[in-house]
Amino acid sequence: MKITQFTARNLSIAAKLTKMKVSPTSKLVLNYLALPMGLGGRGGALRFFLLSQDIPFEEKLFAKGDEWAAEKKRLLTSGENPSSKTPVVYADGTPLPEHIATGRFLAHVHECASPDLYKNYVQDLVADEYQGFRDTWVQHAFSATDEEKGVYKSEGLPQKLEQFDALYGCFKTHDTFLSISDKTDRPLWGDAACFGLLRDNILTDMMSREDLSKYKKLDAMYTAYEQIPSIEKWIASKN
Repeated sequence: MKITQFTARNLSIAAKLTKMKVSPTSKLVLNYLALPMGLGGRGGALRFFLLSQDIPFEEKLFAKGDEWAAEKKRLLTSGENPSSKTPVVYADGTPLPEHIATGRFLAHVHECASPDLYKNYVQDLVADEYQGFRDTWVQHAFSATDEEKGVYKSEGLPQKLEQFDALYGCFKTHDTFLSISDKTDRPLWGDAACFGLLRDNILTDMMSREDLSKYKKLDAMYTAYEQIPSIEKWIASKN
């Protein structure tokens, strides 16, 4: 097999990363796009998870345009993340891409994940389904015509909300959340992702907060999540 310069660089970086250790004392820096209106995006899912567990972290946010384009290019050309997807959390300089996988990994590092594997499974189950929902929201919030947005609001979004309300009804292991950490009594990465996505739909006027009340399980989760003290404080700072 021919080893290209790009492949060789990636293999070299991968070899270094396998020797690195991420621990509860590792300094975490969340690198992501600076979004307007308090929007979270994929970075918001990680932000809400880290905040909910009181895991210390810093943020390095990049302005939209040339600055963000340069950072995306750097991720690719440096070999740190061949997909160039963001956000990326750096743990003592070790890049951790893919926001759901990173949330899960850091939950284990900080011993927030449940010792009950099924409770972790339900977080992953809903987080897997969330990815497609988020992609659909991004498409309609930022690229769609007014007509397409109207169809999403009247048909596509209610279908997704009904689906996720049913997922919570079927799989949650807690009164309100999919599952909670035995260590912190706080919800985990899948709940963080769903909360962030619902909030983004509200902030981009795809639905109102009152619309969410039609979906009892999602409404209960959302209400409880935004009342977590660290989450409530962060949201207040954006108002």
